[in-house]
Amino acid sequence: MTYLNHSLLGCVVTMLAMLLPGMVNVTAAREYLRRGARAAWRFNLGASVAVFIHAYIAIVFAGLLAREPAYLSYLRQGAILLFLALSAFFGLQALRKQTIQASEQKGQPLLKGFFVSLFNLVNIPGMFALTTVLRARDLLIFASPYRFFYVAGTAVGAFAMLSLYILAARRIEQTGPAFYQRLNAGLSGLFLLLALMQVGQMWG
Repeated sequence: MTYLNHSLLGCVVTMLAMLLPGMVNVTAAREYLRRGARAAWRFNLGASVAVFIHAYIAIVFAGLLAREPAYLSYLRQGAILLFLALSAFFGLQALRKQTIQASEQKGQPLLKGFFVSLFNLVNIPGMFALTTVLRARDLLIFASPYRFFYVAGTAVGAFAMLSLYILAARRIEQTGPAFYQRLNAGLSGLFLLLALMQVGQMWG
């Protein structure tokens, strides 16, 4: 059951980290619109493998720092600052109209998904912050094999979130900037709430 919990946590963390309508998400939707469902699912699979690598880097780095109990408090404070920064970033994005550009890279959808996602490193800080919060609440064990189940869950979460994007591809195409503004406003509020929860737990 503990293994399953770690996989579920990894899934949820990645879905939160990938809510942002970035290049990977929009490219997945465009693959569906331009090349069909089969190409889009293969793109999602390749992207999920890259997210697996990102998540492994994040949890290993967090685990190394958490070995020293004194560092854990600093990590939690750093997570608060990161959540506030993300809240401000998404809030500013919500105030202006924007259009996310999809990758125009051509080739096999599986490899395209892998490389587009691999070089999209913006997910790592969010994963690192959320992983740190879970560890601070004793919900996450960094040792093997728990770490593997957590990271495997992140890959499943990435595939699930990208799948939601391709299922909503036509609606995203129709609504355009308005969709991104609403989503960014929601993400800004979410990260602000996470920061306040951390502040309440540490100093409440």
